Amino acid sequence: MLRNAHKQDRIRNCRFMSRVARSQTTARAIWATCLLLFTAACQGPAIYQNRSAGQLVADKRVTLGEDGYRHAALQGRGSPELMLMLAFSGGGKRSSAFSYGVLRGLREISVKTATGEHRLLDEVDGIGSVSGGTFTSAYYGLYRDRIFTDYERDFLKRDMESYIWGIYLLPWHWAWMFDPRYGTNDAMERIYDDLMFHGATYAELKKLGSPVIWIGATDISYGRVFTFNADNFDLLCSDLDSFPIARAVAASNGLPVLFTPITLENHAKDCGGWRPSWIDRNLRADEDTQNRRRLLTQAANEYLDSSRSPYIHLSDGGIADNLALRGLLNLILSFEDDPEFERAQNFAAIRRILVVVADGQAAQNTSLAREKIVTGIGQIINSVSGSQIDNYNFETLNVMRSKIAELVARVKSIRCAIGSTIDGRRCEDVEGHLLHLSLSEIADETQRTQLQNIATGLTIPDADVDALVAAGEAQIKQSPVVEKIVEAIRPLGDSPRVTSALTH
Repeated sequence: MLRNAHKQDRIRNCRFMSRVARSQTTARAIWATCLLLFTAACQGPAIYQNRSAGQLVADKRVTLGEDGYRHAALQGRGSPELMLMLAFSGGGKRSSAFSYGVLRGLREISVKTATGEHRLLDEVDGIGSVSGGTFTSAYYGLYRDRIFTDYERDFLKRDMESYIWGIYLLPWHWAWMFDPRYGTNDAMERIYDDLMFHGATYAELKKLGSPVIWIGATDISYGRVFTFNADNFDLLCSDLDSFPIARAVAASNGLPVLFTPITLENHAKDCGGWRPSWIDRNLRADEDTQNRRRLLTQAANEYLDSSRSPYIHLSDGGIADNLALRGLLNLILSFEDDPEFERAQNFAAIRRILVVVADGQAAQNTSLAREKIVTGIGQIINSVSGSQIDNYNFETLNVMRSKIAELVARVKSIRCAIGSTIDGRRCEDVEGHLLHLSLSEIADETQRTQLQNIATGLTIPDADVDALVAAGEAQIKQSPVVEKIVEAIRPLGDSPRVTSALTH
């Protein structure tokens, strides 16, 4: 039930509205609406609370740092010679459609490896995503190839913004106005679940295995990336397996002002002071890498102290990282120079590393610079959901390039410590590439302008969806970098040929 003070406030408001009403009929309607709202608020919708893993750990059903939905625990797929990661940016349905086009393109590229001939899509080891890109990654992670038949109907060509209007305008959806525990993004979670995810949890993603889906949100208390994976949930002593996929997607898409944060409870005290081994490894790192790892270690320690951070409030992932690369960077930092991780991931077999960024960045909007006063809520929302959060993407890309170069050097060192040749290949034959696919890279100016000017929202015209999908598919299929990698991992002695579409 609502607190008494809140009840009295609502009652006074209803009495005031009925006094100013022009007719008895209007007054009765107002009182009926108030009664409906009180009833809905008192009953309240069920609110999911992330569960403690303390008992699971105590019963030895879970081993922190080892089990769960994490890259280190899941077997890769495809050729061991290729490490292929994708990153799907924020940008509303514009980014959802563009990243979906990239998946379609990867499906069409045939690759022949020592394990046989298959699609380049089947080589993907992990997908990081934030905001709009998260719809695509989560849907593919859960349903795999079904995305190519059902995703447009379930999401891309569905009017999602009508559901948002319903939360604000329809009285029977107003529980968020009266129950402080239930927010507008809790309501959106239920909508995403009804339309797309149907009660699925991370246990189902774990059962499906690779590729790992890293959904990113922003911890607004500390202004940093929070990735939904077992590594972070272990810090909170929380059970990720039981966590709804729809809730992670809602957190990643929780645009401030429009949506309330998704909140996690910190149960770290239930796990008896457990700490991940990489924290101690970071403390032993040399001065150059220590600077990069310090913030990651600090963040982990803040989560491990539940008295300092009893709650984690999560909003749109694009605020902290609109390219969805920071989560992948944190993963690399966590397991850098970890021999056990390197053996598990078979670093000695890797010859090519490819990180593909599907960036649905909008055109730069400078219109506010010509406005004397900025007070409209629409102006404010646009300012935090458009190109402003993309301004520092080039820095993230440069950091990622540097980290890929370091990873290449590490793989070379591991390979050459084994021998001068491995499986007939020179030990130093290792390359890494960061492929940035972006709407801004479209050569045709008319098409580029049209696609970049599509609004950042969850409803766009079907024709725009089709154009964005086609652009993403074309960019990945026409990439010289992709063609070069496909040829590089072809078995020795196999004659080169042009990549072709597989029958599907």
